[in-house]
Amino acid sequence: MHYSGYGDIVLKKLITLFITMVSALMPAFAESASADFSILLPEFVKVESVLSPVLIANITDRTGNLYAPLCSKFKVITNSSETKKLYLKANTVTDAGQENAMFEQGGQVYIAFANLAKIPKSQALANCKMGSLPKDSPGIVAYPVTSVTGAENKFVRDKYEVFVKNGTSYVTVNIGSNVLKNSFAANDAKGFYQTILSLTEADI
Repeated sequence: MHYSGYGDIVLKKLITLFITMVSALMPAFAESASADFSILLPEFVKVESVLSPVLIANITDRTGNLYAPLCSKFKVITNSSETKKLYLKANTVTDAGQENAMFEQGGQVYIAFANLAKIPKSQALANCKMGSLPKDSPGIVAYPVTSVTGAENKFVRDKYEVFVKNGTSYVTVNIGSNVLKNSFAANDAKGFYQTILSLTEADI
């Protein structure tokens, strides 16, 4: 019994010592907290007009043709992971206000220009689009779109649908110098003829 009691005392001391040593070796648990920061970058499309070398051209007196073709360029930047559809349109001014100036005739796309000094009638623009005689579209002349480059595109009714991918694209619109024959006549008044070309994300 004596040895057993002594052994119990030694065992208890060893256990106490072991627990004390283990407790000393175990790291202290400190309270902690974390904060997660999140930044949302929304999808965007940015369209800029790039300065073009040929935005103005002179019309020859006799034929109505331009001395030089026209061209316009747009810079498009998008971070979208999907292909974005943009709309390439042309507008000119008649007595009815801003009107669509892009149309197709005989499988060729044309852009109509209206006289700025003597605003033509809306019917004159409509006649030009329908292929009427030159005398029926005074103040309106039209020229062909020879190409749209820099992005996949297709002409749908009165505009181009242009498809741009992630990154930067340059969309160039080239307008030929040969006038649409039924759009030019001696009754077209002198002065500047204008159309406004736009590339937009919204179909408006």
